[in-house]
This record gives sequence, structure tokens and C-alpha cells, in this order.
Amino acid sequence: MKKAMLLLAAIGLLTSLFAGTIEITNDTGDYDIWYIYISPTYNDSWGNDWLDDDEILRSGKSVTFSVSNDVYDIRIVDEDDDEYIRRGVDISGYYEWCVTLDDLGEYNAGSSSGGDTVYGNTPVTIYNDTGGYDIHYIHANPSDYSDWGDDRLGSEILYSGDEYTFWVEGGDYYDIQCEDEDGDTYTFWEMWIGSDGLYLPVDMGDLD
Repeated sequence: MKKAMLLLAAIGLLTSLFAGTIEITNDTGDYDIWYIYISPTYNDSWGNDWLDDDEILRSGKSVTFSVSNDVYDIRIVDEDDDEYIRRGVDISGYYEWCVTLDDLGEYNAGSSSGGDTVYGNTPVTIYNDTGGYDIHYIHANPSDYSDWGDDRLGSEILYSGDEYTFWVEGGDYYDIQCEDEDGDTYTFWEMWIGSDGLYLPVDMGDLD
């Protein structure tokens, strides 16, 4: 009897630890999903791919993952290396994401207004043309916001000679600030970002 009670208690504990379910459906139409990353929002890295080795999520198919109830960032990468990112997803039970081409880019599920970071489907590409200084932080938010928001690079580093793309809601003026390895900043005020996005080279002449 005691062993049975202990077994039931253990099962109950496991159930409470993994009480959340994330179902992802590939509704992109023609693009296979090659990688899925699910990480608690407070983590600094994406971790490992959640798809099994050599597994591909074909268009029209679904996959389900068991997680604990928490707040997660979800990153999906398709066959063309295009990314679909949702941040701040509060998992409390069952959560379904039918991924379409409209989800291309980055979106903050927990964002509303104020100092939160604005995500969207309009690309902003930063090219590091400093000639030898790596960029460690990139911040960008609408010019009428009072806060820079999150670091757009996350755990990445924008090395000299490389470029990095993040996504915002187009049709607005943005303030953009880059900070290099020495703590020097390059700030661009009231940059218009239209529906086609923005390509922004950063060089030593832009140093604050």
C-alpha cells in the first residue's frame, strides 16, 4: 500500500512539473520547418533544437512538446533560414501556434505599450562597418518611447564586417543605439522605418 501511495505521489509530481503543452502546426504553405527552439524567457540562450535528429516539420503537419508552466520564447527556423519568433509566451496548460508567413519575424506576446520592446514583421539590418570593433548590444524602440527596451542581439555578438537583422513594426520613427566592446555607443535618432524596413551601416563616423 505504501509503495502504491509513493508511486501515485511521484506521478502527481511529474504531472505538476510538466503541466504545459505546446503544439506547433506548420501552416506556412510551402516551407518546411527545420528547427524549433523553446527556452524560458529569462534564459540567455536558445539551447538545443527540440525536433528529433533529422526530423523536419513538413507543411501541414504538427508537433507537440510537454513543458512546465512558465513564460517562454519560441524560435522557429524554416528551410530558407527565415525565423519566426514569439517572446514572452505564457504557458499555462495548452498553447497552440499555427505558424503562417504572417508570423515571419519577431513578436512579443507579452508586449502592450510603454517601455516594452516593440517587435513586428519589418526587418532592420545593422551592418557593422566599424573596421575592427564588435557590437555587443543593439537597442531599438519607437522614438516616442521612454525606454530602449530589450537588447536585440540577445546572446549574439555582431562582429566587425557582419550584419544582423531584427524585426519591428514598420511605419514609425525609431531610435537605434549600438554599443561596442569598449562600451562606446552609436546612436541614431528618429530613423524612419517604412514597410520595406531599414538597412543601417554603423561606422566610426557614427560614434557618439
